[in-house]
Amino acid sequence: MTSNPVQNNLIGFKGLPQWGRLSAIPEDISWQLFDARNAMGTRRWNWQKNFLFKHFDFYGVQSKAFTFGCGIVRLGLINSVFAYIDSPATGLVHRQFNLPLDWGLKADYHPHGFTVWEHPFKKNHLIESTRTPNLRRLSMSFGQDFRALVDIDCTDDSTLALCTPVANTGFAYAQKTTGTQVHGEVFINGKVLNIDSRTDGCYHDWTAGFLRRETFWNWCCVTGARAEGEDLLAINLARGVNETSAHENELWVNGQRFELPLCHFDYQRDNVLQAWRVYSDCGRVDLQFTPLGQISDHRNLIILASRFNQCYGTFTGQVIHPDTGETLVINGLKGWCEDHYAKW
Repeated sequence: MTSNPVQNNLIGFKGLPQWGRLSAIPEDISWQLFDARNAMGTRRWNWQKNFLFKHFDFYGVQSKAFTFGCGIVRLGLINSVFAYIDSPATGLVHRQFNLPLDWGLKADYHPHGFTVWEHPFKKNHLIESTRTPNLRRLSMSFGQDFRALVDIDCTDDSTLALCTPVANTGFAYAQKTTGTQVHGEVFINGKVLNIDSRTDGCYHDWTAGFLRRETFWNWCCVTGARAEGEDLLAINLARGVNETSAHENELWVNGQRFELPLCHFDYQRDNVLQAWRVYSDCGRVDLQFTPLGQISDHRNLIILASRFNQCYGTFTGQVIHPDTGETLVINGLKGWCEDHYAKW
């Protein structure tokens, strides 16, 4: 696996990003310095760049007992946040809030930094995301009856950071953390659901850039350990966003990263709760996914639109270790598969 050397700012003095997989995490995205243009080469005004810049910050936990997810999404015209928990003890609880422009949202847009969202009219509706070289921390509350604290251990070496071109108009910087230990708990309707750091899986995705006006992707993540004392495994696979010159397909074994090949996603788009298959042409990746539930957001507001299906469930199949050639059997590990179209 080769990575490009990194400078302090993602955007260089000519207004262009560093491309490819990065050897270290940059100190600043510096998106305001990007030489943003339309497809015909005309430079964008600063006010246009403010609306075109997109950002999302997602945390996920796959426990033996539950699935949890929480995200902050900045779209320019609106911002949207959501959180959900699904377990046999609670059933599915899913809450989402949308606010105009950047109302309630504060962020420094530093890879090691903070994002805070607070509802201006609802008491105790707060999300805080803190990113340091050794920790990804989520603290969230949607009222007194739905709260969570999630700590994901990490290092810069265990974090995948890459930047890819978006057509001839933008860039996508993605920072993925998974395959490491996770700690914390979720409080829901008087119940406390504890995270087991020995076996439970986690995921953090911090993405920012000038993405396509109309974007589509599939994403898949497998994460966790089959039993106490076994390796913590994680697999991140995607298509549709980060395949221009570099891609984000990766295997983690106890926090150590290995590059995986490009993959196909086979699923029924009209019924995403049917079985999925994610596989590579070379045969090194062959996974079957059985959804157990989903959250979705289907809206068409003409200038904005979303067809978002995030499924969670269990995986079977195998992955060939890129370095050792060992066959890693994925039998019953949990994770997500996603089908997402966005017009933003």
